[in-house]
Amino acid sequence: METFYKQEDLEVFRKWVYYQVTSDPRLKLEKYDSRTYKIYYKNRVARFVVWPIGIVEEAIMEGEELLFYLHYQFYNFHYATNLFHRMMEKLLEDEKPNSHILLCCSGGMTTGYFAEKLNKYCQLNHLPYHIDATAVYQLENVYQKYDLILIAPQLRYKQHELSQKLKPVLVDNIDASIFATYDCQAMIEHIEKIIKDENK
Repeated sequence: METFYKQEDLEVFRKWVYYQVTSDPRLKLEKYDSRTYKIYYKNRVARFVVWPIGIVEEAIMEGEELLFYLHYQFYNFHYATNLFHRMMEKLLEDEKPNSHILLCCSGGMTTGYFAEKLNKYCQLNHLPYHIDATAVYQLENVYQKYDLILIAPQLRYKQHELSQKLKPVLVDNIDASIFATYDCQAMIEHIEKIIKDENK
């Protein structure tokens, strides 16, 4: 097919999308206007638009938050259906419950600042983690609420003792280079590795 779209192929694609959505009982389809379908799933709304110039636009909103956005020139059916499936995977993706993680240092101040930065990073990147911070002397009062406790480098010597005392909650340490630079990406990678290793 030439790179220029053909109107009849676009119309076939639009009908294919209509039947894909209406055949799934989890979804509700609304014909918003002559160009647009709105597709509802739980508290998410997908918008599928075919513009007269052959541009297809796909977006997913959850409240005021944009979760997904694509726009592309319609070249062929295979290319377009592949991109539509990507949008639908995102729409139907069930949110994972947040893992609750506790950072701990001597007084709770430096880990408090790091936890604040990490929560902002997780929100921006739609990551399923909620992170709090506490001082080491408060640990025994609060640890039951958490899936993972990460201790600051200055408390590394207490890891074995705390691991025994706070069972079954996993206790690990924060690498000094991550802690010293407040490197959110490296910290999340560290958390994901610990969780993955624990679930093996």
